[in-house]
Amino acid sequence: MVCFGFSKMISPALYGMTIMFLAIFLFSCLSQSSPLATPVSGCPEGLWGNNCQYRCDAGCKLGCKQNDGKCHGGCKPGWTGKNCDKLCTDYFYGFNCKSSCGHCYEEKPCNVVTGKCTDGCLPGWQGDKCLEGCKPYTYGANCNNTCGHCRLNQACNAVTGRCSAGCDRGWLGTTCEQACEKGFHGVDCVDRCGHCKANTTCDHVTGKCDSGCAPGWTGLMCTELCRPGLFGPNCQATCGSCLIGSCDHMTGECNGGCARGFHGPQCKEAELLDLVPLPTSRFRINEISGCPSGFYGENCSLACGRCQKQTSCDPVNGICKDGCASGFYGVHCFQNCTAGTYGESCKFLCGRCLSGTTCDVQTGICLSRCEDGWEGDRCDTGVQRTSNTFHTSPTFPVLIICLVAAVILISVFLTYFVVVRPRKTALRRLYNTSSNEHLSNTYEQIVGSPWELQRGQLSLSNELLGNGQFGQVKRGHVKINGVKVPVAIKSLKDNASAKDKRDFLNELSILKRVGKHENVVCLVGACHIKGVMYVAMEYAKHGDLRTFLRHSRRLTSVHEYDNTTSPSLHTALRPQSLIKLSLGTAKGLKHLADKQIIHRDVAARNVLLGEKLVAKIADFGLSKNDQTYVKTSSTRVPIRWMAVESLFNNTYTLQSDVWSFGVLLWEIFTLGGTPYSSIDSQQLFSYLKDGHRLRKPRLCDQDMYGMMLQCWNDVPERRPTIDELTARLQRMLENSQVYMNITVQEESFYSEIDHDRENSNSNSS
Repeated sequence: MVCFGFSKMISPALYGMTIMFLAIFLFSCLSQSSPLATPVSGCPEGLWGNNCQYRCDAGCKLGCKQNDGKCHGGCKPGWTGKNCDKLCTDYFYGFNCKSSCGHCYEEKPCNVVTGKCTDGCLPGWQGDKCLEGCKPYTYGANCNNTCGHCRLNQACNAVTGRCSAGCDRGWLGTTCEQACEKGFHGVDCVDRCGHCKANTTCDHVTGKCDSGCAPGWTGLMCTELCRPGLFGPNCQATCGSCLIGSCDHMTGECNGGCARGFHGPQCKEAELLDLVPLPTSRFRINEISGCPSGFYGENCSLACGRCQKQTSCDPVNGICKDGCASGFYGVHCFQNCTAGTYGESCKFLCGRCLSGTTCDVQTGICLSRCEDGWEGDRCDTGVQRTSNTFHTSPTFPVLIICLVAAVILISVFLTYFVVVRPRKTALRRLYNTSSNEHLSNTYEQIVGSPWELQRGQLSLSNELLGNGQFGQVKRGHVKINGVKVPVAIKSLKDNASAKDKRDFLNELSILKRVGKHENVVCLVGACHIKGVMYVAMEYAKHGDLRTFLRHSRRLTSVHEYDNTTSPSLHTALRPQSLIKLSLGTAKGLKHLADKQIIHRDVAARNVLLGEKLVAKIADFGLSKNDQTYVKTSSTRVPIRWMAVESLFNNTYTLQSDVWSFGVLLWEIFTLGGTPYSSIDSQQLFSYLKDGHRLRKPRLCDQDMYGMMLQCWNDVPERRPTIDELTARLQRMLENSQVYMNITVQEESFYSEIDHDRENSNSNSS
C-alpha cells in the first residue's frame, strides 16, 4: 500500500522512470517474501530446506538434494518409494524391493536389506537366502541331514528324506536309517537269520552269521543242514556206525542206536570181548572195527561163517566180503551145499553121477562112478550134454535176453503205429500252426503223459462258468483214482479261428510249464474227443476276485456279519483279509516269474478264489514264456492295466507284470473299482505320459499306496521285483497293520465302477 500511494504523488514527466523504479522495487519485495527465491547452501549432511529444517529420508543411498529433498543415487536396499521413504513389503528385499525371498523356515519373511532367512530354511533348501536346493543324498532343514540307505543307491526326497524306491537290504524306517532288528536281515528285514553259532546274530545286510554256524549247519547264511553222514561245527565231523540211518546233524548221536560191535553216544567206540589170551595165530585183532578176525556182532560174540579163502566177515553184519567157501552157502555161509550142487556158494551143479549118488560139495568129483555115456572126474564129459553145465556156459541166458528184447521192440512198434501215430496225425490236421511249430506239438506231448485224460474220466455239465477270449468254460468233473474232482473245463468255441486255436494251444503249453502251485490255477489234464479239445483246470468255488470285492461293498459294517452264515463274506472287508489276498496273488506271480512266464493280463478279474479264499492267478491266454516279449500282432490287450513301456513300445517284461500288480492292489483296496474310470481310453496315453497316476484309495494306508506308486515307476528297473513285493506284503500281514478303515460307510469313498467302458475297453488295444 505504501508503494502504490507513493506512485500517485509523482509528476507525469517522471512517470516512465517511476514505473521502471517501481517494477524493480516490487520484484525486490516479492523476492524477500518467498523462501524459494534463492537457493540455500551450506546445510549439514542429511538435512535440506531453506533453513535446513528438513531431514533426508532414511532410505536414501547417498543423501538428498538440499533444495528439494530428493535422494542422490536412488534408494538403499530394502527401501522404495519416490523419496525412498517406504520399507519393502513382506517376502521382498534388495534395491527397489525387486528381489523375492527364498524358502525361509515356516514361510517367515526374509531380511528386507540382505534377503537372508534369520531362522533358517525350509526342509529341502539351504544357503543364507535359502535359494539353493539340497544336494543329492542330503535332505531336511538347511540340508543338514544325510539320506539313509535307499534301494539301488538312489537319492532320497530332499524334503522328507523318504526313499521313493524303498529301503536297501538290511534297513528299515521312514528314512531307511534303522538297521534290521536282531535276528533279521534282507529286504524290509523279513528274512530270519540262519542258525548262527551260540545264538549270535547275522549281518543285517547279507545275512551271514558273524561268528560262524551253529553245529549241524553250514552254508553262507547257515541255513543248510549237514549232509547225511556229517555233523558238528562246519559239518566237518563224520558220523559213527549207526544202526538205522545217519546220526544227529548237531550232536552226532545215533538216534536209532549203534550197529553191532560199536557203542558210545556217537557209536564210534568198538566193543572188545573179554577173551582169554590165545596165540596170535588164532586171534588177529581187526584194527578198524576192534573185533578179532573171525568174529562179528554185538560184543564180537558171533563167529563168522565159512568165508572164501579164509577171509574175515564184516564185523557189523557178519557177511563174507568175498563170498562163501566151497561147499557152503547162505547169508553168513553157514549152510552146507544141498545134494547135486558144489563149489563156491554152491553155484555149480554136479555132473552125471551114478543114480542115487552125488558129488563132493567142495570139488564136484562124483563119489561113485558116472552114468553110462559120461566120463571124467566130474562126469561132465560125454556124447550128451545137458543143462548141467548151464551155469558155466553163457549161450542160453544170452538167447533168452535177445528173445525178450525182440518181443518188447515189436510191442512198442505196434503200439506206436496202431494207436499213437493215427491220433497225432488227426491232431496235426485239426491244429495246424505253421507259424509256431512248437505249439502244434503241445497236445502230442500230452498224449501218454500224466496230463492226458481218458474219455471215461471226464464228465461235462451245462453250467457255464464264463467266456474267455477264444473259448468258453463249463463246470465238470474228472475221476481220479475213483474220486470225482470238480474242475473247470475250457474248450474252443464253435466259430474259433485258426488264430484262436493257436492261442488256445499256447495257453495249454503255458499251463504245462506252470506246474503245481497253491496260488496258481493249475492244469488237471486235457482230453481230445471227436475233434474237440477239452482242458480241465482247478475249480475255484468263490469265483473271480473283482466280483467278490464288489459284492462285499454291500456290507459296510463289521457288525452286519455277526449273524451271517457265510464265513467267506464275513472276512471280505477285514484289512488282514485284503492284505492276504494281495499276498496270495503276489506269491502266484512270483511262481510265474521263477518260470520266466510273463502273464500280461494281471487284473482282479483274472484272480480266482478257491477254498478258504486262497487267491489263484488264472487266465494265461496272453501269457508268454520269454524274459522280454515285443508284441507285433493285433491281439486285444487290457490297456488300463498295462505299463507305459507296453503302451508306447509294445514291450513286455516281468517288470511290466509288476506295474499291473500295482493296479490290482488298487482294485483290491477300492473293493473292485475301475482304473481311470473317468478317463477315455485314448486320453489315457497322454495322462500317463504326463506323469499322472491313479489316486490313493481313501480306504488305503499311505504305506500301501507308496508301494503302488513304486510299481508305477516309469523306469522298469526302478520298480520293486515281485520277490520284494511278496516279502513286504508278508511283513505287513505279520505285523497286522491296519491298511483300511472298514467303519467308513460313505458310498462316495468307493471308486467308481464304469461298467460300460469296462465291458468295451478292458481288453481292447
